[in-house]
Amino acid sequence: MRSSTANEVRVALNVKVTIGVLTGQLATSKSVKARCKCNKGPFRFLPAPYDSLLPLIPSGPFSQRSLVATGRHCTDNAQTMGSSILITDIPQELLQKIALYATLGSLLGPPKELYNLLLTCRLFRDALSFQNASELYAFVFAQKFDARAPSLRLGAATVREQAPLEMRRRFEFIRIFRQRKIHHPDLTQALWTAYTMVEDSDTSQKNMKQLLRAGMVDFLDLYLRERLYEGATESNDGWPVLNEQNSLAIALSWTLSSQSSVNREDRTTSDSMRDLLRPIVFAAFRYSIFPMTEDAFGFGGTFEPAQVPTVMKTAAAMSVASPISESSQIEFSSSIATTAQNQKPFPLSVLAPCEVAYFGDITLKARLPPAALFASLLYFTRMESITPFSVPPHISCATRAEAQACGYNGVCLEDYEHFYRNCRTKFADFPALDVGVQSAAMAKEEGPIFQPVPYQLGVLSGRWQGSQLMPFVQEYKSWTESPSLPKKFDAECRSPLYLTIEEHYCDDIRAAVPHDDPTNGMKNAWLPHNLQATVRDGRMEFSDVEGTFHTTYKTYTRGSASAGGRDPQRQVVDVIITGKYARWGGGTVILGRVRMQDGLMVLVKSLPDNPDEGAMRTLLRGYVTSSQNLVGRVKGSWTSSESYYEGVFSLGKDHNTSRPYH
Repeated sequence: MRSSTANEVRVALNVKVTIGVLTGQLATSKSVKARCKCNKGPFRFLPAPYDSLLPLIPSGPFSQRSLVATGRHCTDNAQTMGSSILITDIPQELLQKIALYATLGSLLGPPKELYNLLLTCRLFRDALSFQNASELYAFVFAQKFDARAPSLRLGAATVREQAPLEMRRRFEFIRIFRQRKIHHPDLTQALWTAYTMVEDSDTSQKNMKQLLRAGMVDFLDLYLRERLYEGATESNDGWPVLNEQNSLAIALSWTLSSQSSVNREDRTTSDSMRDLLRPIVFAAFRYSIFPMTEDAFGFGGTFEPAQVPTVMKTAAAMSVASPISESSQIEFSSSIATTAQNQKPFPLSVLAPCEVAYFGDITLKARLPPAALFASLLYFTRMESITPFSVPPHISCATRAEAQACGYNGVCLEDYEHFYRNCRTKFADFPALDVGVQSAAMAKEEGPIFQPVPYQLGVLSGRWQGSQLMPFVQEYKSWTESPSLPKKFDAECRSPLYLTIEEHYCDDIRAAVPHDDPTNGMKNAWLPHNLQATVRDGRMEFSDVEGTFHTTYKTYTRGSASAGGRDPQRQVVDVIITGKYARWGGGTVILGRVRMQDGLMVLVKSLPDNPDEGAMRTLLRGYVTSSQNLVGRVKGSWTSSESYYEGVFSLGKDHNTSRPYH
């Protein structure tokens, strides 16, 4: 049946005008005449590879049945008139279908076949104008770009109406990227459109393919090298300014990059890019990775990205429908307000949401990406790619088993090999999946788009491996004391970091562990002082030394009834983290908490014999990206006088659980 239908379509569309459409010569060829011969030469308009697309033609004027009927009508007219038909006799529906099928031959780039037809004559221009062929443009847009996310946000009818304008906008901005116009007056909107395409990317990756085809990675590399420090000397004491353009360029550079694009850089090119990004990565006292004030914590409510200065919404305005009590929502809002009032001029948090053209002429408020977080990922990938494999000469044991047999608990050759080969920052399996479509929440999205996604239970559980980069203490101190960007900003030390994390959750707000005194911020991971954790019957019991509370949390286990069988009506209100760091020379205790509103993880890593404040206590704060990188900032509080001492870490999920490490 399908073969018969396809043959009828090919016969119906055996019009010489389509030859010019597919070759791109119709608009300029002097041989185009008003009279077209149907019987001059066989022409397979719909090649065999596209036969499978016939069932995908939507209902209405572009339905398969309508297409065949129209083709038969055209063939009948040709037979009635003899051996020829006039272009003016071709039904408007058939012209639109010719244009539609012609565009299927080139899924990437603008629909040049449609453009050529529009330039042919007034008849074609009128028949194929978006006023008369709105469904044609909507279908072509869906062939060129990912349309699911805009449809979920705006509705299918709105997307069909706005598709012609949006398709024109996107290809105009893509031309800016192709032509490397880094000073174009519309560059800010072009970058916003590119970031929107990245955020709205679907599994087909049409958006990403269009951007990559335009050479977006090279464009962003040129922009960062030429304009990242533009205006820094005049307005920011030499420090790069994270405005809209710079923030979007850094985020896009990560989401569109790949391991192959990084590997193509030579050592000089890689080093120069790390030099550009280093102040943003390491100057935690100036650049925040958090979309809101990092100290704020509560069991419910929503938030706006923190700003300086900040005008806070009232608690009533912050409230949302939730099984969490109203008092806890107000408590969280008050926590944000209190912290924001005490916030210093630096570090600056992410800029306030911006009004941007989202789709066609529809504008929405959108949140800028945290540039410092993406800059850290870009920095780590380049640093890891140029690090040579070398083993110190004093390493004598080849394997961990050999080291244990000798009573040696230090590093062996096997450790070095594993660190070099496996402890690397990962790119997403497909470009842009770090910020890909969140379809489950998109239809219900309120307020600014591209807000942080609430934490999903189970994301942190498992083994993590990677490294941390810590600046030298004295160098870091000099950076904080200098109002202007230091001439030398390259003192850092890399060390391995291995974590094994367990999650313990609570879905009853009344049983949640109280949070720490707000004046302490996050320095104890928002957990009460002297918190005690005890494993009992596969669950975790939490209490404090004073005996003011005692509660039990369920332990998350992937695929278990305790996790997958939860009542879907009961929302997880709190997640506490326990774990260990044990590999190279001893173990440490890990205790932390997750901020459910945006997924911020805070871990306190300390020695088991000295869990309180003091020596050898480290604070890690970060987020898990969709590419399964746990990235953030690490603060070493070796002594209370060096609380300003901060570095950066990047970890990847270790799925090889058979290895006896951690």
